[in-house]
Amino acid sequence: MDVKQVLIYFVKRLYATALSVFRRSPSATAFMVTIIFLLSACSMGEEVKRIQAVNEMERERAQSQSTDLTGEQVFIRSCNTCHPRGRQGVGPALDQLSEHFASDEMLKRFIRMGKGVMPANPKETLNDVELDNLVKYLRALPKP
Repeated sequence: MDVKQVLIYFVKRLYATALSVFRRSPSATAFMVTIIFLLSACSMGEEVKRIQAVNEMERERAQSQSTDLTGEQVFIRSCNTCHPRGRQGVGPALDQLSEHFASDEMLKRFIRMGKGVMPANPKETLNDVELDNLVKYLRALPKP
């Protein structure tokens, strides 16, 4: 028998005993109810630990599953309206990024901070991994 089955058996026996004692003495009944309560509280500690362990495993699994967008997905979501397919639209064409931004860090700073009519992209809307993916995508765009 495992612990749970033993506890269930014990609680049933205590309950049956409490019913027979209740007819004789209210204080004995109160004592039995207290014992039953304490035993069930003790067995709940293991259940709480198991639930906490499961919750921790699910939290770790959720964190390990990447929800980051690819560079192309970020571009379509955030950039394509003003820079359709990297060409000139409301914003300039993106084929000359290397001339304006010598390093990836300069380009990242510009995307993050924005300038003029280009909106800023704070970390709440574009995380660091997505920003890296976007910069790689922009650098790989074909030059016309």
